Amino acid sequence: MNLSKKFTVVQKGDNPALGNFVHYYLHTNHIASSKVCSGLNVSKQTFNRYLKQNSFQFTILWRMSQIVNYNFLMDLGEWLNIPYETKAEKALKAELEQKNVLLEKKQLEIDLLKEMFSK
Repeated sequence: MNLSKKFTVVQKGDNPALGNFVHYYLHTNHIASSKVCSGLNVSKQTFNRYLKQNSFQFTILWRMSQIVNYNFLMDLGEWLNIPYETKAEKALKAELEQKNVLLEKKQLEIDLLKEMFSK
């Protein structure tokens, strides 16, 4: 019986090693692993195993994000290089467009007033 897991075979374009990804963030932001261990309610040894894995459960990453107040999911999503806009970004773009239209109208009014006063 072949016990190999096909999903463990590294392919071109695969996700960055999740453990390394998290470890790098914690290290560069000087976040103590004990804080994450405590928040996850796992031992230091278990947490260190996570950091050595290419992949681990979504719930673990979700909880890590909450513990350190950092959105690992969005950061990882940027690595996909597939365009995506959040609901907040879409709302901001719509608001910006409305403000640009209003600004154009106001500029026309200013130009008209300048023309009236120059005569």
